Amino acid sequence: MMLRERRVIWWGVAVAVLAISPPPARAGITVLGTVTSKGYTFTNFDDFPDGTTPLGSNANGISNSGQVADTTFDLMGNATFFNFTGNPLQKQATPLNTGTGQTVFAVNSSGNVVGGNGTTAFYLPNGGSLQAITTPAGAINAFGINDKGNIVGQFTSGNNTPGFILPGFNSNSFTTINQPVNVTSDVINAQGVNNNGLVVGFYLGNDGQVHGFTANAPQVPSIITATAVNDPVIPANPMEPGATFVFSQILGINDNGLAVGYFGDSTMSQHGFFYNTKTGAYTFLDDPSARFHNGVEITQITGITNSGEISGFYTDANGGFHSFVAVAVPEPASMVLMGIGLAGTLAVAVRRRKH
Repeated sequence: MMLRERRVIWWGVAVAVLAISPPPARAGITVLGTVTSKGYTFTNFDDFPDGTTPLGSNANGISNSGQVADTTFDLMGNATFFNFTGNPLQKQATPLNTGTGQTVFAVNSSGNVVGGNGTTAFYLPNGGSLQAITTPAGAINAFGINDKGNIVGQFTSGNNTPGFILPGFNSNSFTTINQPVNVTSDVINAQGVNNNGLVVGFYLGNDGQVHGFTANAPQVPSIITATAVNDPVIPANPMEPGATFVFSQILGINDNGLAVGYFGDSTMSQHGFFYNTKTGAYTFLDDPSARFHNGVEITQITGITNSGEISGFYTDANGGFHSFVAVAVPEPASMVLMGIGLAGTLAVAVRRRKH
């Protein structure tokens, strides 16, 4: 089961941290099909660096310009990663020089990307060279970057792994995000930040599971406390009778305060959601192409744009992972739009890790 560190599974494999390797000779997006559900049209796709190798695909985030940050990986789990940015609706992808074992997690409208491998976080400016993020010291993953260049992620501090907010790559000061009040463990995954400075992510709770949080970036870098988000009350699913809530992760947020992520249930399945930070309301949405494999079905919504386009990935009947982007269908009767209080806009919805 894929439980994001943020989203890719094989963090345990020893890899060279920032060893630059050439990108694949060519990159192209293969559209697997389109399907509409609950007011959204999903375009499912894979990136193939060559025409033959069977790969899994994770769309880990999306910028306000519609570019996705995408990682493909060898299904045998041998830490062979290929990173891309691109526009799936235009079937266009650009390979990235991110080094062995690295994963790109986010891209902004300028084409700057961030990522990491659980040991070292990186920043890759559009058209530039890969650079390690050294502020804060011990930065292990950068999960989000907004259009202002603010970066969020996770770093090590003694036995703790708090979150961080970096005003810009060249900044020499940062904000530490610590665990919510009354939470013992300081394990914080800051996943996304919008242009208003609202940060979302997830923390390790006293129950040993992860749960969503929000935080507001201060004007002057300092130390702040995350605000715990109420867990979703998950809907009944006839395909998973008796399933109960286990954990949730908030992975992205747009400037309207609409966040996205997914929850895990007692059957080990995962399902996507929207979370309205202004009202506290949840709305649930899966890729309709997701299928059960060995009793487990997965959809993760990983990013959302200001216009409402979402990104994410799902599993097929063979357990393979595939990426998607989805846009709202302009239907007045769309229950999803009504449910999240955004009727009259094209707001849609749409990241991963366990500690």
